[in-house]
This record gives sequence, C-alpha cells and structure tokens, in this order.
Amino acid sequence: MQSEGTLRRKIKKELDSIQMLNSNSDSNLEINEIADTNFYNCTPSISTDYLSQTVTLCSQNIPLSQKVVSSIDSKNETNELCNNLTDEVHHNDGLLQIFTETPSESTDNTSFKDDLCRWVIECNVPQTTPGHYYHFGLEEGIIRHASSYNLSEIKLMIGIDGLPIAKSSNSQLWPILAYIENITKIVFPVGIYHGYSKPKNSNVFLDDFISETKNLIANGIVLNNCTIKVSISGFICDSPAKAFILQLKGHSRFSSCTRCIQVGEYYKNRVCYPYCNFSLKRTHETYVKKIYEEHHIGDTLSRLIEIPGIDIVRMFPLDYMHLVALGVVKKLILLWLHTGPVQVRIPGRRINALSTSLLNIKSCIPSDFPRKTRVIQDFGRYKASELRFFILYIGPIVLKNIITEDSYTNFMALHVAIIILISPDYSCYLNYAKELLNYFVKSFEIIYSRQNISQNVHCLLHLTDDYEHFGPLDNCSAFPFENFMKELKSKIRKHEKPLEQLINRYKELYKLPVTLPNVSIVLPIMTKKHKNGPLVDNIKGI
Repeated sequence: MQSEGTLRRKIKKELDSIQMLNSNSDSNLEINEIADTNFYNCTPSISTDYLSQTVTLCSQNIPLSQKVVSSIDSKNETNELCNNLTDEVHHNDGLLQIFTETPSESTDNTSFKDDLCRWVIECNVPQTTPGHYYHFGLEEGIIRHASSYNLSEIKLMIGIDGLPIAKSSNSQLWPILAYIENITKIVFPVGIYHGYSKPKNSNVFLDDFISETKNLIANGIVLNNCTIKVSISGFICDSPAKAFILQLKGHSRFSSCTRCIQVGEYYKNRVCYPYCNFSLKRTHETYVKKIYEEHHIGDTLSRLIEIPGIDIVRMFPLDYMHLVALGVVKKLILLWLHTGPVQVRIPGRRINALSTSLLNIKSCIPSDFPRKTRVIQDFGRYKASELRFFILYIGPIVLKNIITEDSYTNFMALHVAIIILISPDYSCYLNYAKELLNYFVKSFEIIYSRQNISQNVHCLLHLTDDYEHFGPLDNCSAFPFENFMKELKSKIRKHEKPLEQLINRYKELYKLPVTLPNVSIVLPIMTKKHKNGPLVDNIKGI
C-alpha cells in the first residue's frame, strides 16, 4: 500500500505535465516557492492555492479516486487524464476498503507494531570469533520433518561447508545442515555462522551442535508420544572443510590423506601422490591417539570424538561430487585442453568438433537432467551436475576419436567404475570397480605424468570403501546440501546483517506446516530381459 506522501508526489507529477502542456495558453500562473512539504526534488511550477487544495483533498476521509477527480475538475482539465489517474489509483481504494472492513486487525496499532518488531528483538546473535553463530537446533528440525512418519530410529546425515555470499568482500556463511537419511533428503539448517573469515576454532564453532547431539543420542527424541533413537550416519564435507573440522593437514600438504598414511612427494613445484596400493589404513583409534602426528595440526583434537558411536575415518565419506565431478573430471578436461603433456592435448580443430558434438546432443537431452550441455571451452564454469552428466552419460560418446586412445581407455575405466558405484544394483561388481580405479590411477601417472596426481586422484583408490559402508555414492554425496545452499543464499535480500535475515526467514517459515513430498509415485516394473547393446548382464526392461 502506498503512503499519502507517495500518492501526492504522483499527483503532482501528473499536474506538472498538465501545466507544461497549458503553459502557452495560461502564462499568468502564480509561481511561488514550495516549502515544508513532502514533495522532494520537485521544481515549483504550481500555485500555492492549488497546492493547498490538493493537500486538503488528500487529508479528507474520502476515496482516493474521488480526491483525484475533484482536484482535476477544479482546474477544468481533460477527462482523459482524469480517467487515467482514476484507473491508476483505483486499486488503492480496494486495499483501503479491506483495511476498513477489518478494524480489529488494522486499528490495533500497538499489536501490529509488536508483530513486526518481534523478530528483531529475538535476533540476539551470540558472537563466535571472528563472527557470529546462531543455533536453530537439531531437535527442532527433526520434530518439524519427522513428526508425520512412524519411525523406530532417526538416522541423520550432517553437512558442513563454507558459502561465500558476496563478490566484493569476504562475507561468508558456514552452515551446519542436516537431513533425515531414512525419510527423505529434505535439508534443514541446524546452525549458521557468519563472518568475514571462517571460524577461528572449529571446536567453538561446533560446541552447540555437539552438546545437543550428545543429548539426543543419549536420551532419544519424543515424537508422537514415543521415544525414538537418534544416530548420526555421517558427515559430508569437501577436503578443506573436513581438514578444518577435524583439525588435520590440508589437501595440499604431505600427510593429508584421511584414509591412508601415504606421504606425498614434492615434484615439479607441487605436492603429488604417486600410485601406491599398499599403504596402511587410518583408523579412528589412530586419530584419537594421534599416532601419526604429522597428520594433525596443533595439540587438540576435534570435539566430535565426544559424540557416542562416532568413527572419524569411516563416518567422513569421500564426497564424489567434489572428488570425482569437480575434482578428477574437471582436471581431465583441463589436461586435455591446456595443461597436459603435448601428446595428450586436443588440437584446436578437434576442440571445435567436440563442442559441436556437445551442442548437437543438447536437443536430445530429456528434462530429467537439470542442465543441458554447452561448449567445452566453458568447462571452467561447469557445475557439478554438468560434470556428473559428462562422466556418466555423454563423455564416452563425444570423446571417441577426439582424445588419444590411451586417454580414452583411461577415461572409460573411470566411467565404468563410477557407474557401478552409484548404482544400487551392481554391488556384485564392487571388486571389479576397485580394480578399474586402481588401473585408472596407475595409468593416469603414465599418461599425464606424476606431478598431476593430486590428492583427488589418489583418493579414488579409497572410494569403494564408502560403497561398502554407505551403499551407492549418492547416499553420501553433497548434492542435497549444495542444492540447499542456493536456497539459503536466495533468502538474503541485502548485504547488511545476513545472519539476522536468515534467522527471520526461518522463524517465519517454521510457523508454516511442512509440505510432505509425494512418495506415492508408482514406477514401472522391469520384467523383460534386455539383450541388445553393450550392457552388463542381467539388465531388464519393460
């Protein structure tokens, strides 16, 4: 609803236009300086008497459309302008009528003001050096999303990562997110930190989360008058976030692998991890006892070890979104186009042919996939879903006869291994996938040279361990959390006080009922054995 000051300015703007049109015929208008009004940045072009008449009309308790008509008729202006102004402000009369018909809601100014200011009063955000942290509560999120289900146990997947929210500053969020693994992957915030650098101490950052989690695991949670067991299935983080949370060496350091004790080598101005399939495995006990001190930073351990039943090694999976899609696949494209050895780089004419193939496929991609293909020259801007689509579906097609035969064979080994590891039906091929990943890393060193074996390439050797513990890799990927990050960022309307804005939005949202996802979709049953095409055995179709 527009204020009276805004409406007066609109009326005056129209009247100024009329004055300019009639300036040739009415040159004797009295022009005086206008003072003490709400007309900002206006050139004085109407008489004081006329202005006072307009202000008087605006202050009277009559419909706005009648005010405009009366104001214009008093100066004998055209009916056309009168009709235009009447139509323009007619919707305001409707709003005024609604407020008039509900006096109990509109006249109680004190109550209305209290409702508007209530959130601001409650947003006392405690400080967490060097920023501020607000804890929404794990229990509140569980109650909101699990109350409509009959569960014997609640299994939670936790996601922690950084989120930059500004390009012109270091303003960033570090949210603690969660979803209930045995219901749906509907993510909800547990706590959010905001500052201009990441939290100084991860233990202080996680303090509220750890305390509440310990209480829920020990005592359970009451849902529908029943006490239900609560457990943590895993923590999803990329390599920098995992190193920060667990207080370990970063991914570019020598002893940074969280699964084995292999030490990196400094070769050609970078740390690399040459192929080695016989390194000792790390365990939760070796972390707690700090047996390998070169793997740790400082003298303290993460307070996450206080959570009952936690396993620091097994419960921090290697997220294939960051490891495979944004890590290895993107690195392969970079090597083919720019930084790889000369013998594996793609010539310019073949790069254009590859881009043409990607654009030709674009029209054939069904709506099941969120993003369509684009030219390979834009690979630096590819999202994780685009890189996943490349490794799983179109890579073997568009790369044929484009890259060298050795590079293509190496790529196909990774392609088949990832197909097996993301499928719930191919667990019988797990050992084969492990052999393919070993072959990929070993041949990668031969084709692309040792210095290009980063920690991401090395960690492919441990990817099958997560399948054994979590099942298909989509069960422990960061895709649900990354999708929620976009929603989280969209709730910030301006740069000032982003954390307070998020608190307000979620307190408003929590007053609304939860919309349950449609889980009654009936999928077709595959009964006929599929025999056509180069597929693995035991594939069935409709």
